[in-house]
Order: sequence, then C-alpha cells, then structure tokens
Amino acid sequence: MVDFPSSLYGYAPDLAIVAPGAEHNSRGRYEWHDLEAVLEIVSKSNQDNDFVKKLRLYAECGIPVYVVIDPAGAVCTVHSAPQSTGSYRKTGAVPFGEDLVVPLDGREIVIRTGQFPRDDAAR
Repeated sequence: MVDFPSSLYGYAPDLAIVAPGAEHNSRGRYEWHDLEAVLEIVSKSNQDNDFVKKLRLYAECGIPVYVVIDPAGAVCTVHSAPQSTGSYRKTGAVPFGEDLVVPLDGREIVIRTGQFPRDDAAR
C-alpha cells in the first residue's frame, strides 16, 4: 500500500518502484513522494482507472514515471515529466516484444516484454 495525499486508504499499484533509502511511515506504508515509478496492468473491468484516473492522480502527485501495460493493445505506454495539472508532458509507446526501459533517477530498469501475455480476444 502507498499513501497518496488525496486518499484516506492508500492504493496498491501493480508495481511500485520505491526510491533507495525510502522508509515506511507510521502506518507501515510508503508515501507517494517515495515513488520513482508506478507500473499498472490494464484489466478489462477497470480500463478507465489506469488510462484516466490513475494517470491524473500519479501526475498530480509528481510520480516521475507511470507505465500502463495494456495486454489488449500489446503495448506499454510510458508517461514521464508529470504536471501538477494531472497530465504528463512526455508519452511514448513500447510494443510488446521490445524492451521496456524505465528511466529512474541515475539508473534504469530494463523489462523484457516478449513474453507478456496478450489479450487477443479484446482486439
């Protein structure tokens, strides 16, 4: 669970990359300002959450990198340069099969997407 300023309950991103040296708060959670990146996998039932609501929340909170992994589109969308207005200034697409490079502060994580499951029925 991660505590965000607009929520009493916190959220559990599919994958959150926490900055080195970050510590849990008094509730045993990390806080939004400890996150370097968030990756969410789109589910059929909650597409609006990942593409709209979470994008806005993560941008407003200044999460540096937000990646949406979409099995239906077989693509990862990388958002960076968050704006306090709830959007990201930079967006790029990485098709499944190509390496997804997640830029972090002074380093990067490379995720191989070749074996990511595709939802061919949704196309």
